[in-house]
Parts: sequence; structure tokens; C-alpha cells
Amino acid sequence: MTPWLPLQRKRRLSLRTVVDALRYVCRSGCQWRCLPAAFPPWPAVCYYFRRWQQDGTLQRLNRALNEADRQAQGKAATPVVLCLDSQSIKLAPRIAEHRGTDGGKCVNGRKRQLLVDRQGRV
Repeated sequence: MTPWLPLQRKRRLSLRTVVDALRYVCRSGCQWRCLPAAFPPWPAVCYYFRRWQQDGTLQRLNRALNEADRQAQGKAATPVVLCLDSQSIKLAPRIAEHRGTDGGKCVNGRKRQLLVDRQGRV
């Protein structure tokens, strides 16, 4: 079994605290600089986030945790049924990048899609 997180590190930090800090930022929506003192310094957390995002570590970790959770519930590791959902996001009138119109909702902005299984796992 290969490790989910890379073992070579640039800094001497506990990867558990880095993952906890990333979860805190996702959950609270705070800025990097506003991380509480209980977590590692924000530049280190941001460094690991960007590195793991670029090399696909976060996607592999998400896939492995989803499969383990499904197996713990007695289901197959990969889902059989998926659901595609979309959401329209309003943008400021002056933002021109990646902009379109959702004709059904009369919204100027972006549209994002998400693919989930029956339990809502991405």
C-alpha cells in the first residue's frame, strides 16, 4: 500500500496538523493569514496545499477516503449510480472572464457542476 501523503517534506511539520489546518480553512472559509495559532504558520500550510493540489495528492486522498467510507458501510468501493447537479453563481456586472448567462434562471455569471454518489460524496 502506498502512503496517501508524500513522505518527503521540505519543512519539519506534522502532516496531521497541516491537514487539520486545510480542513479548518475549508470549513470556516477564512483567509490563509487568519489561521489560529494552534496550526502551523500559514505560509507552510499554503505551500503544502498548492503542492498537493498540483501533484494530485488531494484527489488521491479524497478517492481513497471515499472508497474506505463506502466499504465501511458495506457497499462496493466504487459507486454504481451518480448524480450530476449544477449551480448558477452571480457575478459582479464588470467581471468579464468566464461569464455567461443561465437562460432558465436569468442569471449573469458562472455555472458549476458537481458529480456525487447517492450519499453525496464527490
